[in-house]
Amino acid sequence: MDAEEENYSDSSSSDEPLIKKIKLSKDPSIDHISSHNLNIATFPHLALVNVFKYLDFKTICLCATLCKSFYQASKDNSLYQNITLKHTMRKGQLKAYLLRISRPRSLTIEYKFYDKRQQAEDYTEFNEHVITVLKNFGQYLSSLHFESCRSEEVLRHLLECSNLHSVRFWRCKASFEHLPRITSLTHIYFLCSDIPNVVLLETLKVNRNLKVMSLLDNINLYENGIAEVIGEYNRNIEEINFSEKRRIRAKGVKALARCNKLRMLSLTGGPYQCDPEDSLQQLAAGCPLLERLSIYGWKGINDDNLLPVLQCCTQLKFLDFRGLDITIKSCREAALSLPLLKSMDVYKCSRIKRTQIIKLQQDFQEIDFAIS
Repeated sequence: MDAEEENYSDSSSSDEPLIKKIKLSKDPSIDHISSHNLNIATFPHLALVNVFKYLDFKTICLCATLCKSFYQASKDNSLYQNITLKHTMRKGQLKAYLLRISRPRSLTIEYKFYDKRQQAEDYTEFNEHVITVLKNFGQYLSSLHFESCRSEEVLRHLLECSNLHSVRFWRCKASFEHLPRITSLTHIYFLCSDIPNVVLLETLKVNRNLKVMSLLDNINLYENGIAEVIGEYNRNIEEINFSEKRRIRAKGVKALARCNKLRMLSLTGGPYQCDPEDSLQQLAAGCPLLERLSIYGWKGINDDNLLPVLQCCTQLKFLDFRGLDITIKSCREAALSLPLLKSMDVYKCSRIKRTQIIKLQQDFQEIDFAIS
């Protein structure tokens, strides 16, 4: 009996089930794959830089100590185009970070969430680093984002950012007195901030190329006055988002109807009573390029008010009519008149029944009708 038969007989004599033995053949090509070839340190410089873009600065610094290729990749300028300064960063980490920056495009500055019930934080040292960045690199910035900033001294240095296109202020409070001196803005965002109404109006007047304006739960802002200024000075605007306590009225909507390049209009903030007059009719005539329209809780709007919009704004894709006093008639008219319509939200529309929407969904399966 040869060796193969002997092995077979031995295995069959045992109580264990037969197991097929697999003989691994040696592939010459496998021999060429070594641990050296799989070492990430041997990756091309550009590949390493692309990997480092997914890491935070602290992790990049740790990687830089491992080998020469990692160190060279950690110094690549492209890693420091979009920079973030956080109040939690240590002094040494901030200094090392600033040494790597040369020509940043965007800057995000994050302070601790402000809570008036807690003792105020001391940001003296952190503010010094922020001011240094604004002084040294402000001319290169196109985007600036502040979170929970309440320092007049810091925001005074907005003047250093002469080429800004986008500003975003979230939970900030200041006089913003220097903001109207920036005339290159195309995107303005104020969220839960405290800014004087007159300052924002002056900022809008000097930025004639504004494309996006977004206001959410701010203090002291008057939407109707802002809408009138936009209608006069910012007619090339493409996107407007308003969600304030002082809600927009018919006069404000009529002013926005002058913006014939408007593609997105969101007027939310909760239910309120108001006569829309002929504002939606003027909006339909003045803004035929509208793709998204959101009107939340305007109790004075009914089927007749909406009809001009549904017939004239044929580019509409998304409709948000939550809380309006409309019936299933408007829903069907939208489905028939708007060839590009993808979604329609009629949540809290008390005159529309769920069974009616279900029936309409069966007839127009390409449209998503939301009722709850």
